Amino acid sequence: HLDIPSVEWLGEYLQEEGIITGEIGQYGMFIKAVEGEKAVYEEDNAYWGFYVNGEYAQLGIDQTPIEEGAVYKLAYTPA
Repeated sequence: HLDIPSVEWLGEYLQEEGIITGEIGQYGMFIKAVEGEKAVYEEDNAYWGFYVNGEYAQLGIDQTPIEEGAVYKLAYTPA
């Protein structure tokens, strides 16, 4: 569990903490690495699946507000 940060958006927080790296595309942030582990679709046909409270997220990580008590998960997902 993370302490509730002063930033409002999950993606911003995870980037500031150095947990994720990625790039902004037409649909928002595309996560390329989590804690240094890469998932670059063009290179390894995998991506980082993003889940909120056990369900596949309906918004991108950079559009997801941080909510107390919510459970967030990033899963390496082969295509």
